[in-house]
Amino acid sequence: MTQEQFEEGVLYAEDNFRNDNAPHLAIDKKLIREKFDLNGKKILDFGCGMGGMSLWYADNWDCEVYGLDIDGHHIKISKTLQEKLGIKNVTFEKRNILDTPLSEDEKFDYVFLNDVAEHIQFPILERIFKQLSTCLAEGGRIFVTYPPWKSPYASHVTHVVKIPWCQYLPKKMIHNLIEKNNIQIVGEEESDLLEAYYGLNHLTHNKLIDVLKTSGLSPVYRKSHCILNRLPGLKNTNINFFPFDFLVTKEFLLLQNSNN
Repeated sequence: MTQEQFEEGVLYAEDNFRNDNAPHLAIDKKLIREKFDLNGKKILDFGCGMGGMSLWYADNWDCEVYGLDIDGHHIKISKTLQEKLGIKNVTFEKRNILDTPLSEDEKFDYVFLNDVAEHIQFPILERIFKQLSTCLAEGGRIFVTYPPWKSPYASHVTHVVKIPWCQYLPKKMIHNLIEKNNIQIVGEEESDLLEAYYGLNHLTHNKLIDVLKTSGLSPVYRKSHCILNRLPGLKNTNINFFPFDFLVTKEFLLLQNSNN
């Protein structure tokens, strides 16, 4: 990671923290404000990235936040931004919970996975959810947000190739388009857009439900944010059936242990 990339990463993370209208986080933040009172709670921000959301939780509620990520570059940026903002009630750590499992003492009221699950291959994701289910305090919940694979922006490269739904282009064509517009990104796990694109697991709601079957977790709430929700009278309607599922830009799923 160059100094320029590091500085860009800090600016990006700070925008995620400050900007409630950031396109990929606006609905997340709105739903979290509506659905959760995090005061007095212990929060795990799993796959916290560069820390913008971890710091947002800590700044908006009187809570204890633990930001965890496997990417050392992301954690370095997170800690730098935390120091800049002077927010104390967050702890950031580079950690792979499959190598260093969460202990019996590490219990959380809420676990958030914001735009994380689509980056983890399914066998690994299944193991992660199994472990996350064991780290929930009594009555604890897990909130998962992600762009489903049919989304116009699910490729994570729409901003450079300028083609919505580009994941449906022939494989060679999309590869060449990304390669032509490829840029370095901040990360030791994924360092450019090609790596990021090929690291996606093509996540859908049905695939996520399959992943959860052995985890002991059950969904208690689902919100599908669709482009059609902008129309009068459809604001709070889940429009996630064919063919309108291609217009769903973000899926939200709230989980709890099945024995609760």
